[in-house]
Amino acid sequence: MRETLTAYPSLVRSATLVALTYRGRMALWVLAGTFPLLTMAVWLTVVAEGGPPQGWTSGDFLSYYAAATVLWNLSGQHVVWEWDADMRSGDLSVRLLRPVHPFHQYAAGDLGHRVLFLVTLVPALVLVALLVPGVDYPMSPVRALAAAAALVLAYVLSLVMAATFALIGFWSTQTSNAWMLWWGLGSFASGWVAPLALMPDWLRTAALVLPFRATMGFPAELLMGRLDAAQTGYGFAVGLGWLAGFALLYRVCWRYGVRRYQAVAG
Repeated sequence: MRETLTAYPSLVRSATLVALTYRGRMALWVLAGTFPLLTMAVWLTVVAEGGPPQGWTSGDFLSYYAAATVLWNLSGQHVVWEWDADMRSGDLSVRLLRPVHPFHQYAAGDLGHRVLFLVTLVPALVLVALLVPGVDYPMSPVRALAAAAALVLAYVLSLVMAATFALIGFWSTQTSNAWMLWWGLGSFASGWVAPLALMPDWLRTAALVLPFRATMGFPAELLMGRLDAAQTGYGFAVGLGWLAGFALLYRVCWRYGVRRYQAVAG
């Protein structure tokens, strides 16, 4: 583990340089990452025409979707496609020969790309909060620390979930379809399509125990100051519980799946 942690800075720096090299692709990812703002525009139109839903104002929607834009760029995972492509081409063989476990290679590469997003989006979010009327994130030292922890949890949970689904490729060629089906459910249960407070009761109840809320809705609501101490503790408990479950499932799937892997480098 010590050698792995030592390797992370170099791996992240290398991935960041690669991302800077393919600036056109990065620009497309940034544009795709602003999708929550389109959803915000829809809700603002609804508010303007029919009045705000109970407990929500235009400023609340602005605050929610500004935060959701940052969270979408943290929790929208690409490692599934990279794993799948490497398994099909045989490039996973090269990764297996390196001294760092493939999971950490993919994680560091993904983190290197996220660094560029964060450098751009986080300052933009701070400026929006300071300059746009109605956008408000009531912060105290404790809430700021909790929000930072929730952001880290959102990223790590989404990464481990994606990596676990990627291992389906050891048994099936339907990895991408399985992930898209899983995240199709997550788009509603995470708060990506709409804030969970505005969803039907049955979906909101289910979302409270599913892993998706921890990747978007929970940190966004925490930033907005909509959660008390008990609700915050519950959100962390659910997120950490799912993280532990997926980490264990990943280890089991990797242990048995890698024995099935047969390929040559592409």
